Order: sequence, then C-alpha cells, then structure tokens
Amino acid sequence: MTFIFQFLCQCLNWLGRLVGWDYYTASVYICIHLWPVLCVVMSVVMLVVAIGKGNGWWITVCAIYALINGGVYYAIVRHYYPGTIPEIFNHCYNDLMTLAAEWHTTYAIVNLLIYIVLFALIMVADFSAIHLMRQS
Repeated sequence: MTFIFQFLCQCLNWLGRLVGWDYYTASVYICIHLWPVLCVVMSVVMLVVAIGKGNGWWITVCAIYALINGGVYYAIVRHYYPGTIPEIFNHCYNDLMTLAAEWHTTYAIVNLLIYIVLFALIMVADFSAIHLMRQS
C-alpha cells in the first residue's frame, strides 16, 4: 500500500508542477475541489440524460442526487475555508489522521479509500446509471 500511496503522491506532485503548483496546492485543488466537482458534474449530466429520456422516476432520483452532490461539495468547502492552502492541507491531513485512528488503520489507507476507491466507485455507479437510463 505504501508504494501505491507514494506513487500517487508523486503523480499529484507531477500534475501540480505542470500548472506551477506545489504538492500542497495540487492536493487541495485536486482532492478537495476537482474530485467533488466531478461528482457534481456527473450528477448534472445524469439529470440531463434523465430529462432527455422523460422518465419521471429517473428525473426525481437524479435531481435529488445532484442536490446531494452539490450540498456535499458546499459542506466540504465550508469545512475547509477560509484558510490558506497550507492550512487547508493540514486541516484535511488532520481529518484523515483522525479517521485513520478511528478506523485503526493508516493515513495512507484512509487517503486511498476516500480519494481513489470511493471516487472510482462513485464514477462507476454514475456511468452505470447513465447507461441504464439510455437503455430504458
């Protein structure tokens, strides 16, 4: 796990350097903003597909899902802001360390579970729902 975590940290560092960010800035913008924004965007795409299909049940479910995703992103931003990039990074680090202690695991495992596994599961579920909607 440590190797995977370190590899992903290096990828984050490399991506940040492409746009002139340090590791902390890249971490904040990608993990705290980009991933949740992608979840919001996907839920809106799902809603648009549902509206296009004209299925009232899918429209209702997707509208609720989009509102939940938007609310979660708003809650994340409210939780970490205002603050400087180092303060936000440290706050997130401390939150993940707290979860690691509560779950009796490591920071790296919690980080991978939230930012890789959970995000991947959400994206797979979203794409699967879009596929289901298009089939109906």
